[in-house]
Amino acid sequence: MKFAYPEFLFALFAIAIPIIIHLFNFRKFKKIYFSNVRFLREVKKESQSKSKLKHLLILASRILAITFLVFAFAQPFVPSANLGTNVNNVVGIYIDNSFSMESVGENGSLLSEAKTKAIELVKSYAKTDQFVVCDNKFATGSQRLLTADEAITKIEELEITSETRLLSTVFSRITESLNSTSNDKTSKTIVVLSDLQQSTSDIANIVSDSTIKTYFFPVQTSEKTNLYVDSCWFENPTHLYLQQEKLLVRIKNHSNQDLENIPLKLYLNDKLIAPASFSVKANDKTIVTLNYQNHTKGTQAGKIELSDAPVTMDDAFYFSYLIASTIDVLEITEKEALPNIKAIFSTDSLFKFSSYATEQLDYSAIKRSNLVVLNGLTNISSGLASSIKSFVENGGSLVVIPAKEIDFNSYQTFLSLLQTNHFTSLDTTSLKVSEVNYTHPLYASVFEGKPESNINLPTVNAHYKLSAGATNYRNNLLLLKNGEAVLTEYKIEKGTVYLSSICFDESAGNFVKHAIFVPTIYNMAMLSQLNYPLFYTIGKNDVLTLNHIENEGSLRITTTNFELIPKMKNEMENTAIFVTNGVSKAGNYLLQSATTNLGLAYNYNRLESDLTNYSAEEITDLAISNQLNLAVVESKNASLKSAINELQNGTTYWKICIILALLFLAIEIALIKLFR
Repeated sequence: MKFAYPEFLFALFAIAIPIIIHLFNFRKFKKIYFSNVRFLREVKKESQSKSKLKHLLILASRILAITFLVFAFAQPFVPSANLGTNVNNVVGIYIDNSFSMESVGENGSLLSEAKTKAIELVKSYAKTDQFVVCDNKFATGSQRLLTADEAITKIEELEITSETRLLSTVFSRITESLNSTSNDKTSKTIVVLSDLQQSTSDIANIVSDSTIKTYFFPVQTSEKTNLYVDSCWFENPTHLYLQQEKLLVRIKNHSNQDLENIPLKLYLNDKLIAPASFSVKANDKTIVTLNYQNHTKGTQAGKIELSDAPVTMDDAFYFSYLIASTIDVLEITEKEALPNIKAIFSTDSLFKFSSYATEQLDYSAIKRSNLVVLNGLTNISSGLASSIKSFVENGGSLVVIPAKEIDFNSYQTFLSLLQTNHFTSLDTTSLKVSEVNYTHPLYASVFEGKPESNINLPTVNAHYKLSAGATNYRNNLLLLKNGEAVLTEYKIEKGTVYLSSICFDESAGNFVKHAIFVPTIYNMAMLSQLNYPLFYTIGKNDVLTLNHIENEGSLRITTTNFELIPKMKNEMENTAIFVTNGVSKAGNYLLQSATTNLGLAYNYNRLESDLTNYSAEEITDLAISNQLNLAVVESKNASLKSAINELQNGTTYWKICIILALLFLAIEIALIKLFR
């Protein structure tokens, strides 16, 4: 048996007090004279026997009461089987410093409470023991071993961070550190101080290591309500100058109370443009629609905001999009082009239209374009096919319009390269278009709902049949009466391919003269704008892969009182931008260089918004079901050192000592009162 606090054993000298009282009789007696003392001698003899037994029992009770009381303070324990076989301890301490740890508990903020417990834990170990202190930042050098003093200093410096980590990821990182710096004579321990949110505590994914003892110390608050903006998106992905926008906002209510008429504000470029209100049921979500009009071109920086104290980190949601000043349209032909494509774009200042014959084509113009139209080509060279493939894969839009007569082999090679269906034969049967995909963005703004069945649609005199078989994501946009496609859309990597089964010569039908022709081609160009992500998540999108970003000059990410020069790497037609640990605050930023001015919106990870956490019982059940070597310690007011000793060192007996001390005090009182 050992003692956690052996210094208290000096108090055993207090046993001398009842012994001294027993050995020396400090009572003063009064003499009384009797004429006959025979009877008194008999009474005295009997009384002395009983009194001696009583005093011995009282003495024993007092000695045992004092002994067990001292033992209780010294905290005796029976060491575990392997205690004493290890030379030193290596302890990995994880302190959750995510936003949820800003919540206020009984002893201040949860982070402050966790730091206090962690420092107490470090002090409970020997000076020769070593520590790994891990938090959500995963900063460089955070896996190295620290002395006790270094660990305490690092713990004291910890602050709330926007980074969110899954518990399994944290465990993998700490386990790697402990195993790389220990040997057979080392005792390895992981201690977790966290509020144990269910959204981030993926217990089932933790890989257990039988050589590492693990302890969870829940640091939690009873307040678990939160109202927040979860996400947003546009009904129409295309954004135009003076266009009416419909922004959909998802609000979540993590509370047991119905909320009504809660204000919601929409800011665009720092101006309040769409105030609204909403109601949401308890523990439910709702979609709020915000309508407004675009009044400026270029980067649009948006913010959706509500008010919900005390958890405020998710009350604002940022987004950003671009309204293009110009859209580049490139037409590639074999000879002098038909005027039907040029007529649509040449009179609109929004479009920068250019047309090249294949012999004079500047291939660099393909990269600079938003929409490329292959109009009336008999065959497609391998060089052009390769450039077009790269253009589409990196986000470009392509329209393929065949000639009246084509080289089927050339087209098959080209279209197979794009992974679309290819042309098999020419069908000269005169057929009418019978079906339009009214829900597709190409036609959604052209028709109000689905028109009546007697609508006048184009007639086709000749069309190319498409091969059968599955391809990449495909949408039939226009269908003939026989079910064959006239116009088909394919999603290829980041780009789009529109494949026409008819040439745009008047002999092929009246499509180019029909009212549907102009909006079809016009909307293809409008939808060709590069749609960068509406928003990014801090800690999740550490690498941005963007198209068509010129890197002349210094590329930097800026906002008010902030500038970051990120690392970047050119990868084929893309630019990879590394912002790891660079952007830590939610808001709207600008990505700028000599030729680039692009909006970036960053939001905090909404995993932190759901404050529901695991109880100690739930963690224990999950550990058992997943066969994990861990224990959960609930020590709101008790010493963390005591909890560690109790769990790590072996069986403790201080509670039994207190019970025995009280028992012997009760026996002493009973002997004094009842034993006459």
